[in-house]
Amino acid sequence: QTGEADRNELDLQLVAPKFDLPLENITWRVYLNEKWKLTKWTGSLQKQRDQVVSRAAAIDVQTYLQSEATQQREKTKAAEQMLALGNSALQQGDPQQARRAFNSAYGLSQHDNAFNEDARVQLHNLKLQQAVVGLNVRNGIVAREPDALTGKLRASGNKDANYTQQEAKQLIDLNEPADNAAFTKLAERLIQQQDAAVSNPTTIQTSIPQQGRLLTFSRSVVVDPNWADLKIGLEAKAVSSAGWFKRLLILASTALVLGIFASFAGGFRRKQPAGN
Repeated sequence: QTGEADRNELDLQLVAPKFDLPLENITWRVYLNEKWKLTKWTGSLQKQRDQVVSRAAAIDVQTYLQSEATQQREKTKAAEQMLALGNSALQQGDPQQARRAFNSAYGLSQHDNAFNEDARVQLHNLKLQQAVVGLNVRNGIVAREPDALTGKLRASGNKDANYTQQEAKQLIDLNEPADNAAFTKLAERLIQQQDAAVSNPTTIQTSIPQQGRLLTFSRSVVVDPNWADLKIGLEAKAVSSAGWFKRLLILASTALVLGIFASFAGGFRRKQPAGN
């Protein structure tokens, strides 16, 4: 429930989900019926525009399918860019960034089974490598064997440190095959538990015609936790084509004009001579 409304007044309180993170480039678009005229607004965002969007044409099945196909092509293109970004980050020694990119590519390609499987495999392999590297780092720290750590891993001693693929290979090759097999098996179980704890809901997108009075609000950045609760208060009144007083005045004026015409018509008939 966002507020109360009657035939002539509208009072809304729109509240956003709360994020315990800094936000930037926030934009809200609120669509109202064309009959409402904004009289007052409050909240933590600034009003940028107030415009009327023309009514869209009727949407049939073919138009809807074309729109969905366009959206899927755009998502596929974005997924390809994320996959390329992930591979580039992996080559540059930034597995954390690569993992985020692979995860995005996997989420964006749910409609393309072949591409989605490719993204899933690359994401899984990177998760497995990170887990194995992390276990090796922990093992080297506990065993006090700094020589087992190379490059950035030796400098930081952090299991989440960035590393190149060459450094990861050198670290893993120092172990016996049996140790690597044990680490890999343990890493697989860790990944399975993590994946099972995280749900992956599928987003349902609907094509809703955007029409009416469009109100655009924005805010550049939100850092202070006190501003984490984003909300907008809107007050509007119905725009009437003519009020009751104006309607009565128009009706009276129309009646007066008709009465004048009737009076002229009656006088004109009396002045005409009588017929034979």
